[in-house]
Amino acid sequence: MRFVTFETRLGMERLGFLTSRGQIADLEGAFAGRLSAEIPREKACDLAASLAPPEILAFLDGGDLCMETARQALAFVEGTIAEGKVPLGPSGEQIIFEPAEVVLRAPLPRPRKMICAGKNFFDHMSEMASPGKGAPQIPVAFAQAPSTVIGPEGRVPYPEETQMLDYEVEMAIVIGKRAWKIKRERAYDYVFGYTIFNDISARDVVRAEIQQGFHLFGKNLPGFAPLGPHLCTRDEIGKPQELKLQCRVNGEIRQDSSLAMMMFKIDEIIAYWSQIELEPGDIITTGTPSGVAAGRKEGQAPWWLKKGDVVEAEVEKLGILRTYIV
Repeated sequence: MRFVTFETRLGMERLGFLTSRGQIADLEGAFAGRLSAEIPREKACDLAASLAPPEILAFLDGGDLCMETARQALAFVEGTIAEGKVPLGPSGEQIIFEPAEVVLRAPLPRPRKMICAGKNFFDHMSEMASPGKGAPQIPVAFAQAPSTVIGPEGRVPYPEETQMLDYEVEMAIVIGKRAWKIKRERAYDYVFGYTIFNDISARDVVRAEIQQGFHLFGKNLPGFAPLGPHLCTRDEIGKPQELKLQCRVNGEIRQDSSLAMMMFKIDEIIAYWSQIELEPGDIITTGTPSGVAAGRKEGQAPWWLKKGDVVEAEVEKLGILRTYIV
């Protein structure tokens, strides 16, 4: 399944899923509609509020039970459409929306934790190499503030603090259940799904920070963590380690690689970071391949982002995450 967080014209933020026709179904409303055919409407609404909550973190906390309600809601919607009818909620309310009727938010508007990998692609390590510094011996990462998350088609205000704004296409791994000191061979059992992440950086700020021995401000300015457009469940994706990823700026390809090129693989980084205990709704990102603006050499045209740029981060099977620099 592909889950979305969306906002209706009334300003209500809801959890939904995509139908086979590309429409957006309200999860709670769809499950309540399915139940109302069997039990009284009031009871159907009460159960749906608990088992198909309208907020993604509450849904993930519900584990397999909530996921089963989502499958039933999907079956109800698809079955009703197949009969030539319009799926409705228990009181006849609208639960199916065309994409133009809603605004997509980040699939996880406020992740619990964001652990963002650094130096995790061999070619990116090469383009960013510093004299005397070798490849890391263990996974390394920085903390991303959940408040920096924005959704698809989001707008990032160009910060006055930087003159070196950069992009990085990555995949975000969304944890589905509590994990503490897990084995690498079981790592995927703890994954709920995947989405796209664009790791935006103020490189000059980051460089100044690193000289002082810390690294936080240059990665955490407003809008620096675009996520989306959908949260795709693990079973929908298959083998994520083989997925291709690409980043384009104003249509020009800047990054073009595969997750197969990761230094520390997906199961490795999940198992490693489980030592600090992972929770449902936590995000771990993969790191990025070569082709970032900071990797340009002397004599090459600069690739720093500027106002008016459109950045498209694409991961195979996950879609395209489009971001505007304003």
